[in-house]
Amino acid sequence: MADYEAVNGVTAANIEKVNGVAKASVQAVNGATTPSSGATQWGLSAADAGVGYCGTDLTSWTTYETKASESDDYRTIAYGKDGSGSGLWVVGWSQNPQEIMYSSDITNTSGWSNVNTAGGIHDVCWGNDVWIAVGNNTSSRKAVYRSTDGATWSEVDISGVTGVNTATIYTVGNSGSKWLLAQQDRLYSSSDGSSWSLAHDFNDSATTIYDLKYTNNTWILLVIRTSGGAGSGAYVRTAAASDLTDWSAEQDINIGTSARRFAAGNGKAIFINANNHQLVTVSGKTCTVESYTSGQLPSSSSRDIATDGSTWVVVHDSGDISTSTDNGSNWTLSVDGLQIDGSVHNLDSVAANVYLPV
Repeated sequence: MADYEAVNGVTAANIEKVNGVAKASVQAVNGATTPSSGATQWGLSAADAGVGYCGTDLTSWTTYETKASESDDYRTIAYGKDGSGSGLWVVGWSQNPQEIMYSSDITNTSGWSNVNTAGGIHDVCWGNDVWIAVGNNTSSRKAVYRSTDGATWSEVDISGVTGVNTATIYTVGNSGSKWLLAQQDRLYSSSDGSSWSLAHDFNDSATTIYDLKYTNNTWILLVIRTSGGAGSGAYVRTAAASDLTDWSAEQDINIGTSARRFAAGNGKAIFINANNHQLVTVSGKTCTVESYTSGQLPSSSSRDIATDGSTWVVVHDSGDISTSTDNGSNWTLSVDGLQIDGSVHNLDSVAANVYLPV
């Protein structure tokens, strides 16, 4: 039996009660089961086609290389479902002709299959029983790919959509009912991942949206500004799910223009860059940048962050992994120098086996 993703338009992570019954006591809604509240497995992708996994003990990771003697890095890893509703891991990278790799069992070292999309992948996301991957965009290679099972992918031609050009698309996200992707300073939305339209244009060529996430009925953007406005830097903007044309003003998150990733869960977002992080609390257009102290991550060169709604995991260069269970107030260096195939690797991306958003 599949888990429900939303009830009456409210995503599973934001449900407290169903018909007066506490969520924890609800076994099923219309035949769909209540999703688990936390991760039982974490996965990471790394340099040289490396992959790793662990259970709830984030200090004990098993690692391997999915392809021998490979020099390219996996850019992103995500968790979702295959066509029959079972769990599936998907990674994306730039290596032609296998830009997408997928496996139903991350513990199986020979269980990965590959897909040729003919274009490098920067981000992958699952939602509404659909996978979307985005990346490089040229006149001959489209930037959006869609799948209903994670194994068979089709190219989505968005070249005729208002404002779309050949710039790389770095990020895509799902709210439980709507897809959103960003190209430069523009946002595009879709209900099914097949047909896209311009949702909002910020009309600011000095900005690029590098990441976006959804939690607490709120869309969140990581905006990098190179000039103008309040000056170059990393900024956050938010909007209520009900109105993608009404966004909060840019707020500086203090962590520098090379910031590229953040994670979101239970109305919180944590942005990372180097050994810095910034906590932001969100509720629709209301966005609160919490107090900031530099250098709180226990390792430098952070690459990616993920959450299951309660635990936050950051992966770094040189095989380091940082974790927090209190929304970033305190961090632990859970792994120092993780090795893959006998040597320390840079770690590029991390995900939990929960269905987003949380």
